[in-house]
Amino acid sequence: MNQSFLVEKQNIYQVSKGNATKIVLNDGEVRFKIQKYALTSNNITYAVSGFQLKYWEFFPVDDTNGIIPVWGYGEIVESKNDAIKIGERCYGYFPMSDFLTISPININSFGFSDGTEHRKELAPIYNHYSRMAADPTFNEETEDYLPIIKPLFVTSFLIYHFLKSENFLEANQVILTSASSKTGMALAFMLKQNQATDGKKIIGLTSARNVAFVKSTGYYDEVIAYENTTSDLKNIPSFVVDFAGNFNSLIALSDNLGDNLKHITLVGLTDWKGVGAFNKIPKSKFFFAPSHIQRMYKAKGLEQTNNALNKSLVSFIKDTKSLIELEFVNDFDALKQLYLEMVDGKVNPKKGYIIKK
Repeated sequence: MNQSFLVEKQNIYQVSKGNATKIVLNDGEVRFKIQKYALTSNNITYAVSGFQLKYWEFFPVDDTNGIIPVWGYGEIVESKNDAIKIGERCYGYFPMSDFLTISPININSFGFSDGTEHRKELAPIYNHYSRMAADPTFNEETEDYLPIIKPLFVTSFLIYHFLKSENFLEANQVILTSASSKTGMALAFMLKQNQATDGKKIIGLTSARNVAFVKSTGYYDEVIAYENTTSDLKNIPSFVVDFAGNFNSLIALSDNLGDNLKHITLVGLTDWKGVGAFNKIPKSKFFFAPSHIQRMYKAKGLEQTNNALNKSLVSFIKDTKSLIELEFVNDFDALKQLYLEMVDGKVNPKKGYIIKK
């Protein structure tokens, strides 16, 4: 039996337990037993934008219910593919379920992709499974941090290089909303690492209750509570990277900066209830990481891009381990409670959550 955590697509507060019979493998297919995965605000973004960005299509259920994709680890427990052996562990994109059956293609020593028909038209970055034995970022010390940090860090890594390629549109400061989010912290880390060269001031906007924590990271030159933005934020040429998705706050920030607002890059939906007509926000555009990484692969090559990414990722994990308290969840009721708290934005930014199966 394959048990899944189901979410109503039109009302993500409604969850249920789904059970499906495991199907017999066809020739060439393999089956993962999903061992553990991370649950972060990134996954809530997947649910909120499930229709627009096709996240519901990766692991389809029916017209009413969907399965939120997560990043984690699986072990091959059945195989009808001679190139993939039982017992092998992989990192990748999994459903919130017990098992996943895939049809591997493009198999090499580093990993393989899922060639299942319904995934062929979806973003390739989400269809790849890395063989842990060949992954340079994987070891005992990083294992439980990778599913929490890597998906978020990849996005931030790409945003940084996008900013760099645009020469920050001549902005003097980079403003990050939801500065306590791990994606925000990852971008701030990249900006801090390169600040001597770039010369940009790094500003973090966050809720009043998280100001002390955000300051403690050391990644920001200045941390401002949202309610103090108008009075404390310097009105100089600014590039805004938004991880919160609060429409009203972005309009207020745009009005406050006026002509000094160079651009707003829209990334996340931490405050997904504030979703509004984002096309009405001046000088703004959504950032879709899969498109940017494909462009980076073409411009710099797969090996060079991955080497730079992995080097920065390992450095960030080492730097943030002391800031993240791991918490493990291993039953449906606890997972449901954590998920609903995350939907409401009530989780502690210091926590990193791993669901163990």
